[in-house]
Amino acid sequence: MRSTAGIKVDKFTAAVAKIMRGYEEVSISEIKRRIESGEYLYECDFIDEKGVSRILQMHEQLTAFGISCTMYDHGKPSDEQFLRNWVQSCRGVAIDTELDMDRESEDD
Repeated sequence: MRSTAGIKVDKFTAAVAKIMRGYEEVSISEIKRRIESGEYLYECDFIDEKGVSRILQMHEQLTAFGISCTMYDHGKPSDEQFLRNWVQSCRGVAIDTELDMDRESEDD
């Protein structure tokens, strides 16, 4: 099982290209190729909190234009709330880690 997160769309439109190019400098032909071959439009490591956040943002923008899209985690369709909770958990861990590091540096 791949440890990735991604988003796929059903068909190419100008809105898909515009949204995608807001996240990644990629040619229109490459966007079309990814869609037609069933690849992720955008993909990142599942542990990449910023990448997963981008997927959520793309999902929001695409659905606002009425574009059918599906988010994935570990190669399976994913729920928006699951990914949002995961991002929030990552942010919480980062804050806790920073606080722990601050406490440790104060103890020295």
